[in-house]
Amino acid sequence: MADDSNTKSKKTSSKRRSQSEIRLTQAMENYLLSIYLVEEQGLRVTNSNLVAQLRRVPETENLGTSLPSVSGMLRRMEREQLIRISESRDIGLTVTGKALAERIIRRHRLAARMIVDMLGVQLWDVNAQAHMLEHALSDEIEQRIKDRLDDPKTDPFGQPIPGSGYRQSRNVVTLDQAPNGSEMVIDRIPEDDEELVKYLVETGVLPGVRVTVDDVAPYRGVVALTVNGKAAVLGYGVANRIMLRPAG
Repeated sequence: MADDSNTKSKKTSSKRRSQSEIRLTQAMENYLLSIYLVEEQGLRVTNSNLVAQLRRVPETENLGTSLPSVSGMLRRMEREQLIRISESRDIGLTVTGKALAERIIRRHRLAARMIVDMLGVQLWDVNAQAHMLEHALSDEIEQRIKDRLDDPKTDPFGQPIPGSGYRQSRNVVTLDQAPNGSEMVIDRIPEDDEELVKYLVETGVLPGVRVTVDDVAPYRGVVALTVNGKAAVLGYGVANRIMLRPAG
């Protein structure tokens, strides 16, 4: 009985590993971030959805996305009790994994806010720079950035910063779901497609900007908007990654 009790105690303590006990590599941090982002989009974290998100990570991160490298990393993260893989092969974050993922996302989005607000970096260059900084920020520097920026709730793309007290606006929809003729405000845009971000900056499709949804036309593969009195056309394939809220 004593041996059984000791075994159970060891199992319980192993499940309660603190974040400080886990030594994350840069690649592991990128995997945690990518799993979190897939979940944030409301998608199942399958191998295919995860790989699609991993491929959006800047090339400067040197992240392999071949089947053997992805499978190997997932096995390692499962051993480290950062993720769970279900019988259906869906991937989920453990309590520890989620806490670490939120820390990485928070640092990434704070870094993005800092380099835009304080350094004037162009929006399309932000993602790659924020990826480099997210791995380097200490707890102290993170807090100093928060204090200097007056504890921002979102990054420059409208994405929520974990732990900031952010509250999602009511009735937020993706662009492909917006009613034709509706007056909307851009709530969030994707950050990880440099050419798309350049186009969004050029056309003014940015968080906080009021737009009119002229025509959501999946049969033509486009969505037509009016932004600041000018026409803008977006491919239907990216419309589900742009979020809007009702004007007013």
